[in-house]
Amino acid sequence: MFTRRFSIGIAALFCAAAAYAQPAQNFPTKPVQIIVPYAAGGVTDILARIVALRLTDKWKQPVIVDNRPGAGTVIGTAAAARAPGDGHTLLITAFGYTANQILVPNLPYNPQALAPLSILADSYSYLYVNSAVPASNVPELIAYAKANPGKLTFASSGNGSSPHIAAELFAWRTGIDMIHVPYKGNGPAINDLVGGQVSALFDTVATMSFVNSGKLKVLGIGSPKPIARSPNVVPIAKSGVPALADFTAGGWFGMFLPSSTPVELQKKIYADVRAVLETKEVHEAILKAGLEPALMSQADFAAYLKKDLETWGPVIRERKIRLD
Repeated sequence: MFTRRFSIGIAALFCAAAAYAQPAQNFPTKPVQIIVPYAAGGVTDILARIVALRLTDKWKQPVIVDNRPGAGTVIGTAAAARAPGDGHTLLITAFGYTANQILVPNLPYNPQALAPLSILADSYSYLYVNSAVPASNVPELIAYAKANPGKLTFASSGNGSSPHIAAELFAWRTGIDMIHVPYKGNGPAINDLVGGQVSALFDTVATMSFVNSGKLKVLGIGSPKPIARSPNVVPIAKSGVPALADFTAGGWFGMFLPSSTPVELQKKIYADVRAVLETKEVHEAILKAGLEPALMSQADFAAYLKKDLETWGPVIRERKIRLD
């Protein structure tokens, strides 16, 4: 009798293991949606469509980008957090995922309901100034700001945006007084920077075209070391200012999925996404979008997000940054 019960127990364990592995073996069984909590046409949306197109080919199922902008990415992120953990709902988002955990009281979702899969790309911010600003590097900008307190203004794409928080960190670390001027998007901010209505802006490589035409100057980049795309732009961390020795600024773009997704299925999706990102075609498409291709293990991405909160949380609180 004992032997028979033992055999039944072993059989049940094997059945349970097989059932657990089944979602990974058969995935996907229907169209997959990638929620993007930003409007169509932006860089996060472009990245999602690059990945979705190649995953469609790999999975032989449609992978559809579902734009759900609003409330500073909260609407789309909440939808992903509440989705079933069957792998058919993914989330591609950016820095707002981190910032909202500090900026938004009573989030309508638990950040722990989403499991980080991997960073897909990075976008380091460049420090641009109007051509009339009498500085050609970071130390000269700091010296000018200290000699003229309150005269420098820095633009951003809105309160709580990554350009805003990067500028606040820069000002806080260096002890300078700069006035924040928030705009509704990057376009108006860049227009006023070129026109001389504001002094400085942290922005993407796309704005480098104004440097090439002589309308702006670039003083540094928020990467820890020089990047191949802009080898002559000095990292702000290497500008010789001790307070900025570990300064980084920019945005990451990563993929998440509901934490309830079985581990084996998470591993399969990660492996498939990694295979797509490692192709030359996708690598070049990401570079063309103005981003730097990046890839991390799930564990490394989770650690990166933890450090992100530790880096930006004190800045947001100390500088009393609010969304509105």
